[in-house]
Amino acid sequence: MAMSAHPAVVLALGSLLAFAGLQPARAADAQPAGATNERTVIKMPPDMRAEFLDHMSHHMAALNDVITAVASGNFQHAAQVARDKLEVGAGKGFGRYLPIKFREMGLAMHRAAGEFATAAEAASVPPSAENWKVVSGKLGEISARCQACHATFRVE
Repeated sequence: MAMSAHPAVVLALGSLLAFAGLQPARAADAQPAGATNERTVIKMPPDMRAEFLDHMSHHMAALNDVITAVASGNFQHAAQVARDKLEVGAGKGFGRYLPIKFREMGLAMHRAAGEFATAAEAASVPPSAENWKVVSGKLGEISARCQACHATFRVE
């Protein structure tokens, strides 16, 4: 059975996808020339930095997959992607280089992904207007966690 998305949600999520696709790869790139970058610097060895940034890119790709699945009304797939790729999982050893505040913010994002997945899994098929509202709100919580961390920290 084909699932149809609520038109307002499709417009909002489509706008979010378009906005995300047009943003610079790093927040520092968005600053005017000569502006100072006030974010907290996290220093890492070059090999660890590259792996860490790759890991963050995988988070962005997973979030994009979740948004795409939600926009198409496929909440079950969105939940599965969030569980498989964004929920709390095995670490990769980055913690020793990260300040406590960063770790706390990261854990909050991973927990928000789990809460999103639970809400998406509980949605009816096809999703009701209330399901759209709850799932969209939970999706916004994930994105807000990402934005807050990226606005606070930068890796060197």
